[in-house]
Amino acid sequence: IFKDFFLGSDPPLTPVILISQLAGIVDYGQSSKELQTNSFYHVYNRGNNKEEVFKYADDKQLFINQLYKNKDICQIKLVSYCIMDNHFHLLIKTGRDPKKLSNYMQRVTTSYAVNINRKRNRVGHIFQGRYSANYLPYKKNQMRVLSYIKQNPVRDGIVKKPSDYRWTKV
Repeated sequence: IFKDFFLGSDPPLTPVILISQLAGIVDYGQSSKELQTNSFYHVYNRGNNKEEVFKYADDKQLFINQLYKNKDICQIKLVSYCIMDNHFHLLIKTGRDPKKLSNYMQRVTTSYAVNINRKRNRVGHIFQGRYSANYLPYKKNQMRVLSYIKQNPVRDGIVKKPSDYRWTKV
């Protein structure tokens, strides 16, 4: 039933889009002009062609290191994350200059791509375009996304309980 629901819509719905629509979340994925100060965002992206860009443990750790390395420089609060094999989810709070979210994501993803390309002797894009950032104006939106992030590895059948997944911070 859910498969038909997701695939039967135009464009096809993904669980991320569905949860965003149900929660009344605004998608600011293409522009940083509308970003709000001191506000929460669900930020996510996946590998180009749905490739496993975080296939190995050291890939995931490298990405997490980049998240932490750049958060203070860009005045971003990293509230939560989940790094899966082919995508990531972040819950981020902007600071006084919300446009720094874009700078943060550029620094993190570019640095990661350069390192992975060098490591794997490859060239080109790692991620499927620009990240998406959904504005979470209400506490209930933030809690839904936090739960979504936490449950991601359970939903994908990787672990039985969220605490068993090493690559999530809630």
